[in-house]
Amino acid sequence: MGLRRRQRITGLVIAATLLGPALWLGLGLIPPPLLVNRGDTSYAVTDRNGNLLRLSLSSDEKYRLWTPLAELPEALQEATLHYEDRWFYRHPGVNPVALARAAWTSFAAHGRWMGASTLTMQLARQRWRLRTGTLSGKLRQIGYALWLERHFSKQELLEAYLNLAPYGANIEGAGAAAWVYFRKSAGQLNNDEARALALIPQNPARRSPFTAHGKRALQQAWRTVYGDDPGFGRLWFRRREDLPLRAPHFAERLHELFYGASTLHSTLDPTAQGLTEDLLRSFIRQHRAQGIVNAAAMVIHAPTMEVLAYVGSADYLDRGIRGYVNGLKARRSPGSTLKPFIYALAIDQGLITPDTLLKDTPLWVGDYQPENFERNFYGPLSATDALVRSRNIPAIALMDRLQRPTLFQFLQRAGLRLPADEARYGLTLAMGGAEVSMEELLGLYGLLANGGEWRSPSWLGNPREQKSAPKASLLLSAEAAFLVREMLEANPPPQRSFGVRSFGRGRPVAWKTGTSSGLKDAWAVGLAGDLLAGVWLGNFDGTPNRHLVGRELAGPLLFGILEAIGLERPATQPRPLPPEALKRVEICPVSGALRSPWCPHGRTGWIIPGVSPLRPCTVHRQIHADPASGLRLCRGDEGRGEPRVAEFWDGDELELFRLAGVRRNLPPPFERPCEDPAGSDAGTQPPRILSPRPGVSYPVGAANNKLIEFSAVASGGRHRLFWFVDDVYVGEGGTLGWTGKAGDHLVRVVDEQGQSASATLLAVPAQ
Repeated sequence: MGLRRRQRITGLVIAATLLGPALWLGLGLIPPPLLVNRGDTSYAVTDRNGNLLRLSLSSDEKYRLWTPLAELPEALQEATLHYEDRWFYRHPGVNPVALARAAWTSFAAHGRWMGASTLTMQLARQRWRLRTGTLSGKLRQIGYALWLERHFSKQELLEAYLNLAPYGANIEGAGAAAWVYFRKSAGQLNNDEARALALIPQNPARRSPFTAHGKRALQQAWRTVYGDDPGFGRLWFRRREDLPLRAPHFAERLHELFYGASTLHSTLDPTAQGLTEDLLRSFIRQHRAQGIVNAAAMVIHAPTMEVLAYVGSADYLDRGIRGYVNGLKARRSPGSTLKPFIYALAIDQGLITPDTLLKDTPLWVGDYQPENFERNFYGPLSATDALVRSRNIPAIALMDRLQRPTLFQFLQRAGLRLPADEARYGLTLAMGGAEVSMEELLGLYGLLANGGEWRSPSWLGNPREQKSAPKASLLLSAEAAFLVREMLEANPPPQRSFGVRSFGRGRPVAWKTGTSSGLKDAWAVGLAGDLLAGVWLGNFDGTPNRHLVGRELAGPLLFGILEAIGLERPATQPRPLPPEALKRVEICPVSGALRSPWCPHGRTGWIIPGVSPLRPCTVHRQIHADPASGLRLCRGDEGRGEPRVAEFWDGDELELFRLAGVRRNLPPPFERPCEDPAGSDAGTQPPRILSPRPGVSYPVGAANNKLIEFSAVASGGRHRLFWFVDDVYVGEGGTLGWTGKAGDHLVRVVDEQGQSASATLLAVPAQ
């Protein structure tokens, strides 16, 4: 390059420097640029102890983690400024003296620009990806640097530089470099680590400590800057390939929930997470021969609702089972796991107590005839037994009686996103008719641990980092929550075990299982001490499997998880005491109602005064019978008889007792027809017709071989029922079949004491 050309270029640089004030004023008229694109950065997730779970890559495959200046150690800031730009706080983005000196030196080096870049100029080069080895590139860098200085404070510029500076390979920013090289946040760096990082950006390709050559180059720079300081020998640089990928579903879930946050300090407990992962893998290995290939589990500290363990699939990296899918946020049919909340609502609405007798007998609700999972019936049983045995009929009958809120309204208040309206689901909600996620399900079961108060799950260790979540709201009374938890604690542990066989016998476990229709999902949810856990087993593609039964398959795994974590993490809070509003009263264990003078035995049970139904036992009643014949006497004839106590059951219940071979102390037949049958025994009701049902058309004729079913329930110990169609006698019994003929008919049933009920039958010719 000729002397004249060098003088001309040098003059341009000096002129540009001297015209700086005018340029400075002009740049103030231009809108400020975007300093840092924080939408395309990495995110880091740590467990509750601060250990790194995952550091993600940005969309351009860089480790670039936004870290506020306040979280970057002073040692790093001071070392960076000392090494890169000692005059940073005194120049306007360009150092005129250094720039002029560098211009002359650079031209002597065959026209390539060398040095003189301030920290702001380096930020401009990194921000706009400038090529600054030419005059035009250097002038653009100077212009951008002045523009940045015109609109941003020195603190903002230093923060941006430390977040964009190259730290070797694909690492940008001190925040990402701290995690990659030292497996700690930038704020946790010691002085030696901070000073070492400050040396890398000046020559990142050569000084990256991933290789022995790079580490030697970095050590040489250390000696040049820090002399014989022995701190470099105390450093332990980690490999990029060894970055952890722990709890991957959890890390991705936090990124979804708190999108835009760079570092997420979570509530995840590494011990609970590790135990849960190990148990899921072991369980799948043991059951793979049965076609069980996938599972998901979640554990929560119930009092705080902090997420302790979160395993979205059996193996995140197994594409054969779609392990990358997060089964804990997937919405699937929960089977019977929503039933406890039917009972809780029924308790709050004064329909039942835990001891109330419910019917598990054939049921028609409109055109809908629900069935139990085992396709059998137990007859009368307490609400607690009905819930523990997960009987469909009592739950559906209760759900049909719920007022405001209904189960659908309750689920909506708890934040469940149900895509259809209430009429679409109907009574199938009791058996898993609406799809929910495990996250939502555990949120509901948290009500039973927290006095009926709904709280959103807590994901982050610092509450201030949480997004604004719905405030805690009371969805159940504390009394109903306590009683349902106690009812679920009556559920015996599964017969099969996965872990220590005695677990669940030393401390109460309130748990419930669910099996989806078609055997596609097996669920189990349990509350033990202050641990709340949920387990799902199935296939993400919905493939059914006859082994996918909640109690048989998911139950043992649930108990294994509660056992393992409970041993390592003992409960820190005592089991909740009964709410003060609850009161114990004496009940009849046979009927579940208040004990009457004729109940042979009694025991205590819970009620909510002013809410619970307080009816005396009507199963045990006093009758009078003739001493000689043993037959029952009508009202008015009691004087010649002797008092006895008999049990009064409805006809459908008696039939189930008979089929089960259970003998009951039934009242004997009447000696004669009573003139006042309704008054002969208090509480006696006329028969109730179950079939035929109003509004239903029944096909009859040669093309239809099925009989029309007549079915009725008799009460008050009536043993015999007589059926009439259009006043023509057609048969006797609680249930019978009628061949029928087309047309409108009046069906009437009469019990042995003359009480009757009627229904309209519409019979149409079979197609």
